[in-house]
Amino acid sequence: MKMRECERFCIAELGCSSGPNALLGTENIIKVLRAKYLAAGIPVPQFQVFFNDLPSTDFNSLFRTLPPSVMSDGNFPARSYFAAGVPGSFYGRLFPDKSIQFFHSSYSLHWLSQVPPEILEKNSVTWNKGKIWAGGSPAVGEAYLRQYQKDFKAFLKVRAAEMVEGGRMFLLLTGRTSRDPSDQGFIAFGWETVESSLKDLASQGLIEEETLDSFNMPMFCPCPEEVSSEVAREGSFEIQRLELLRRSDTFTEEEMDAMTGSASAKKAFGKKLAKQLRAAMESLLKYHFGEEVMDALFQRCGETMGKRLSERIEYGTKGGLLVTVLERK
Repeated sequence: MKMRECERFCIAELGCSSGPNALLGTENIIKVLRAKYLAAGIPVPQFQVFFNDLPSTDFNSLFRTLPPSVMSDGNFPARSYFAAGVPGSFYGRLFPDKSIQFFHSSYSLHWLSQVPPEILEKNSVTWNKGKIWAGGSPAVGEAYLRQYQKDFKAFLKVRAAEMVEGGRMFLLLTGRTSRDPSDQGFIAFGWETVESSLKDLASQGLIEEETLDSFNMPMFCPCPEEVSSEVAREGSFEIQRLELLRRSDTFTEEEMDAMTGSASAKKAFGKKLAKQLRAAMESLLKYHFGEEVMDALFQRCGETMGKRLSERIEYGTKGGLLVTVLERK
């Protein structure tokens, strides 16, 4: 990214949620930008950061974690940027024309604007009966791909209008290696577990089968080729980096010990994974299935993950983190 002299440098965090990770990412970005300005001998501008997410996000919780002042009074650390919240879907317009120099989004763009409508059409080839994600069938996978293409095209179009010439986007999302859209790679391990656990609850009468049939994850993990084709089709950006970092290459020692260890080690780690899954997904699942079944659901998830934990090694070769850097033409 070519550094240009300016009074204000605007950064947008898209899909920031309400946790502290968004602030950590912002601070790292500004640290790098500040170093680049100093190295280029250009005066460091003031930084303005816009934190974006859906209106239901608890922005108050996010902003309570901010250092209290841009200018330090000696008692608190100085914040290196001005902050503002921008509620709304990142699939639509959020900012004025040519007002943002840098967009950043982590673990958000694999969320679709909606579940593909055709997978809820009963008795159709795309009906995802008894399934909850894109892996239900080849036809369902293609329906998810079409929704992803529609959403990502809209995303690129509005960002192109909002970004200055030469501006950059840094996007991190969950991706896959296979070009088959019904093969969702590493993330499938988690969705298969949730799906089988929900089926167990339905077989025991704890949830209605019709309720299960009407639920689908609004999530799609693209492969690099699907990202590059949409970028080329929209035409406003050049790809500076597009790389899939396989999850199997980043397994920690703790993970490997559990996945190759004893049955008790697998069981314990399965419970840990279920807690992580619950933290990420409970609000969505609770809204559809009800709070009263959440304990039973994630207990089953933990048990199933523990039993299948060694399979996670192979799943890790099929997907991971998709790193995408785009520059505005």
